[in-house]
Formats: sequence, structure tokens, C-alpha cells
Amino acid sequence: LTDSEPSTRPPARHVHSIATMAAMMTSMVPVTLRTATPASSASTGRGRLQVVAANKMTRPSLSDPDIQQFKTGPNDTGSSSLQIALLTKRIESLTAHLMTNKKDYATQRGLRMLLGQRSRLTKYLKKDDPARYESTMEGLGLKVK
Repeated sequence: LTDSEPSTRPPARHVHSIATMAAMMTSMVPVTLRTATPASSASTGRGRLQVVAANKMTRPSLSDPDIQQFKTGPNDTGSSSLQIALLTKRIESLTAHLMTNKKDYATQRGLRMLLGQRSRLTKYLKKDDPARYESTMEGLGLKVK
């Protein structure tokens, strides 16, 4: 072909348009798409759109009755047993998500990271307070190692 002859080949297209991607994402989790400012897009190098969670409903709440039993006091927001319980709830929800979306590799990576974090916390809790470790593992239905 020369430059003067038109090509019979259709122009290259992206697999999904931005609107299609937004529709797919909103079917999973409520999100808001907004364009990134030029300064932030230059620093991230990830494109022009940011995905922002519309709410935090995907994460377990500290006021959840299942989580309350792992608190050490009324103002506890970060004890090891509470963190393990919160991570366990997130792991359960991601596992359920991956049952229906087997090829969601980003979620698989996130799940592996959460499992590693929970493993490190359980090792710490077992070393620091064995009795609390036992009660936490029993309360969550996890294997005691």
C-alpha cells in the first residue's frame, strides 16, 4: 500500500470503550469514574481515569456483631485479634467473588496479599498471647497451627 491508497482494514479499536468498562465495574461494586488531573496522571502513569469507590460497603464494619466479640474494649479499632477477624471477613467476601469471576487476576492478587497479612498477624498473636490466639481461631473457625 502507498500513502495515497485507502486501507481496507478497519481502524484498530480498543477491546472495551470507557463506557463499557464503567458499566462492567458498576455491576460489581458501586464506583465513580473521574478524570485525573494532569499532575496526578503524570506521576502515576496509569492513564486518564481513576476508579473511586462510591462507598465502603465492601469492607466489614467494626459494629458488625460477628466482629464485636474480637474487640478488647469499646474503643478498640486495631488489636491483632480484631484485625484478623476483619481480614477474615474480607477474605471470605473475595473468595465468594472469585467463585463467580475465576479470571479476576487482580482480585486473586489482592486475596493472596490479605492471606499473607492475616498469616503474619496470626503468627504474631500466637507468639504474643497464645490464649487469645486460641480463642480468636476458634471464634473465626480457622485451623489452629
